[in-house]
Order: sequence, then structure tokens, then C-alpha cells
Amino acid sequence: MKRVWSWATAIAVAGLVLIVPARLSAQESARTRVISANPFGLLLELFNAEFEQKASGSTTAGVGGSLFTESGDHYVNADVFYRYYPSGTPMDGWAFGAKLGVTSVTEAGTYIGYGFDVNHSWLLGQEKRFYVGLGFGLKRLVGVGDNYGGLKYIPTFRIVNIGFAF
Repeated sequence: MKRVWSWATAIAVAGLVLIVPARLSAQESARTRVISANPFGLLLELFNAEFEQKASGSTTAGVGGSLFTESGDHYVNADVFYRYYPSGTPMDGWAFGAKLGVTSVTEAGTYIGYGFDVNHSWLLGQEKRFYVGLGFGLKRLVGVGDNYGGLKYIPTFRIVNIGFAF
């Protein structure tokens, strides 16, 4: 467990470095950050949340995590991510990202993983403060072996995140 916490600490520090506010020119959008969560997760006993920060004119960086528990079993995931928005409008439109993080599953253990995701998000409302995001990804767990049924890849879903842009 000690090794897991050292990896988790490294990922948390990397996440903080990624979300340090970027210098923005006056011509760029005033919306540089989004915080969001999945409200439907309350019904499904699945929680996920993200913080995303504009890093450049077409990229963002952030941290996210999810938790699913049922009958004593758990799935816990924490990632740092970097997303590219081809349209040049971060946090609004299609995005393709890379992620690195820690995943823990009951009886399978805790593993470092890396992967990708594809997302679509919208900034809505007159002031573009209301955020809606959908996404799907795939994560490769490192060192899984025969644990977790030998499954080395796990899907990652955002289902629908709703949040606030500021």
C-alpha cells in the first residue's frame, strides 16, 4: 500500500502543476476553468467529478476521479489528463485526451494506468457558464497479470457531467 500512496502523491502533484493558471491574453475567452460532476451517479451509486483548466488556445489539463461501491466491492479511479480541442475552443466541442492515473478494484488490487478518452462538451447559456460534458475512454492497467480476471484494459465513462465554467 505504501508504494500506491507514493504513486498517488506523484499524480496529485502532477495534477496541481497542470492546473496552475495559464497566462491568457485579453482576446481569449473568459471561461478558463470548469468543475463538473455526474448528478445521475447519485442514483447509480457511481460518483465522478473533474476539474479542467485551459492550458493553451486549444488544450486543457485537469484532474478527475470516480468511485463505485456496491455490496462491499469498490472501484476507485483518479487521473490527471490533457485534452486537445481541434476546434480551438477549449471546454466546448470535441476533445481527444490522454490520461495517467491510479485504479483500485476490490480483490484485484491497485494499479497505475494510462489511456485515452474522447469527449464532447458544451458551454451553454447567455454567459457560457453552464457546462455539459459526455465522454468515453479506455485505460491500460500496468502489471495486472492474472488479477482482475486478467483484464488489462478498463473502460472509463463520464456518462454526463454537469458543471460550472468560470
